[in-house]
This record gives sequence, structure tokens and C-alpha cells, in this order.
Amino acid sequence: GTAFYLGFVIGCLLIPTLIQRVGHIRVFSGFAALAATAFLLHDFVTTVPVWLGLRVAIGFCFAGLYMAIESWLNDQATTHTRGHILGTYMFVSWVAVIGGKLLFAWINPGGLSPFALVSIGICLAVIPVAFGTGPAPAPATENPLRLRELYRISPVGFVGCLSVGATNGAFWTLGPIYAQSHSLTPLQIALFMGAAVFGGALTQWPLGRWSDWMDRRRIIAGSCLTAALAAGALAMGDQSHELIILTLALVFGAGALPLYALCLAHANDFAPPESFIQVSRDLLMVFGFGAIVGPYLGAWFMTIGGPIGLFLFTGSIHLSLTAYTLIRIWKRSPVPETEKTAFVSVPRTTQAILTLDPRSEETGRMASTQPVKEE
Repeated sequence: GTAFYLGFVIGCLLIPTLIQRVGHIRVFSGFAALAATAFLLHDFVTTVPVWLGLRVAIGFCFAGLYMAIESWLNDQATTHTRGHILGTYMFVSWVAVIGGKLLFAWINPGGLSPFALVSIGICLAVIPVAFGTGPAPAPATENPLRLRELYRISPVGFVGCLSVGATNGAFWTLGPIYAQSHSLTPLQIALFMGAAVFGGALTQWPLGRWSDWMDRRRIIAGSCLTAALAAGALAMGDQSHELIILTLALVFGAGALPLYALCLAHANDFAPPESFIQVSRDLLMVFGFGAIVGPYLGAWFMTIGGPIGLFLFTGSIHLSLTAYTLIRIWKRSPVPETEKTAFVSVPRTTQAILTLDPRSEETGRMASTQPVKEE
């Protein structure tokens, strides 16, 4: 997991320059071929250093694939269709994640089969891109990261995205190992991971809309506390029945997975209107940095405490973020209701999707010389 997210973050930083040089179609086709090859190589070379290198390469390739797809979506969007396209993209993404996990429950997890299936899917994705007749989108310009300025604007947004990256990265990487340690079947392991995704999909929009009506930090703190309590139950409670584990996974996902979009919306409440895209890009990178470290720290906790160490790690992070957010609520007043940006559920893929967010269109029209608000 650490290797994958390392490659993904590097790709987010470097691939925009490559797109400017060779174009979206070549980037998508080239990285699809490289990713398919890297997956197949897992079955031919089984040494740990080679697998780590392949995971870095796959993360880098997926950054390129996501960036090309999202650039095309943004290029086709108008002011009136932007929100609909983003919502459809989010829905398809959730369905694909859940469906992919369930699909692998029906095949032999050993041998070449899983890697071949992924490679086939990637190759099929090239077909509509290669035979498309529409023009490729114009490359977007990239600005350097401003992490210190970002933290000054919104400490909760910055620390929240970093923490969520660490916990989500650890869960996606090590969650199946936890489930397997409780003697779950491959189908039940897929349902365990899918339940977390389904929980996040259920609460993403209601929590976001609720945060539009009150101090977002209260919703962030409540979501963190929910995830922490569910993690504590998964670590210390009764895990003797698969239904209990699946229910707790759903509750964990309901609290943990909406946090990125909530932190993003909160940070943009305090940012000047014209800097929405830049702030969102920087927070995505902060999330990526957390996702690089999270799987490593989660594995360290599991080495010391056994499989439950995963949720001891995520629970402690979520509980710490709850406390930090409550301290910030006590120290700073919330942003006035008239200056809040509307919540939009956004995927954690690449910075190319951010221009598809309807808020980028709105803030572009509102751009002015307003001073930066500080949380």
C-alpha cells in the first residue's frame, strides 16, 4: 500500500508535464499498457523488492489513467452539466469499487487469475479512448504546493486530510488481512470491504448537506468519533460472528470515508474564492502523503498487536483528530454562513477532477481581491 500511494503521488506531481508534451491519448494508452504489464509480472517474479517496485509503477500508472479520464470529463462539462457529471462519476466509482471487490471473491485468489483479470479490464478501458473521435482536452497548468500557507488557512482541513489519508490507506491495504485473520471466506472478505464502501456511500451526501447548515467541524468531529468507536469495537469487541464484523465495517466506513470531502469543503470555506482549485489540489497531495505513511504504520501496529492492530491504529488516529477538531472549535469561531461553500462529494483520485467540481465554476465567477480568512 505504501509503495502504491508513493507511486500515485509521484504521478500526480509529474504526469501533468508529460501530458503537456505528448497528449492525453498517448498518456492513457501508454500507462494502461504499463499497468497491465506490471500486474502480470507479479506472477512471474515473486521477490519482495520487485513487487514493491511494481506497486510503485502501478500507482504511477493509475495516476496517469485517472488524470486522463478526469481531464476528458472536465472538458466535456458545462456550467449546467458539471454537477451531474461529477455525481455520475462518483456513483460509477462507488459501484466499480464494490463490484470489483465482490468479483474477486468468485475467482481463485492464487496464481495468475487475479492479475490476468485486472490486466484484461485495463486493456478493455483503452478501447473507447483509442477509438474516440472527440478532441483531447487542453492540458491544465500546475502550480507548486503551498503547504505552510494551506495549514495557515485551515489547520483542521490540513490535519484532517493528512490523517484521513493515513487511516484510509491503512484500511484499504490491510483490511483484507484483518478479515482473513477472523477466518472469513473470500466472499465474506469482499463483503467486509464492500460494507465499508457502502457505509461511506450512504452517509457521504447526508453528512455533507448537514455540514452546510452548521459548523462543519462539528460534523467532522462526529464522523471521526463514529469511526473511532467502530474501530475500537472491531479491535476489542466480539468478532465471533461475521454479521457483527460486517455491521461494524459498515459503521466504520460511514464515519471514515466522508471525512476527506468534509475536510476539503471546510478548508475552502476559509480560502479566497479564486484559490479553490489550488487549495483542493494541495489537500489531495496532503492526503496522498498520509496514504503513503498509513499502510506502513498500520502494518507496524499489526506486527506488535496482531490483526487488531490495524483498528487500534485507525481508531487512535480518528480519536486524535476528534480531539484536535474540538480544540479548534473552542479556539476559533466558525465561518459565517454567508461565506460557506456548498458541500460537494468528490473522489480522491487526481487533481484533474477538481475542475469538474461545480464550486470551481462558481468561485471562478466570484474571484476578487478578498483577503485570506484564517480558521
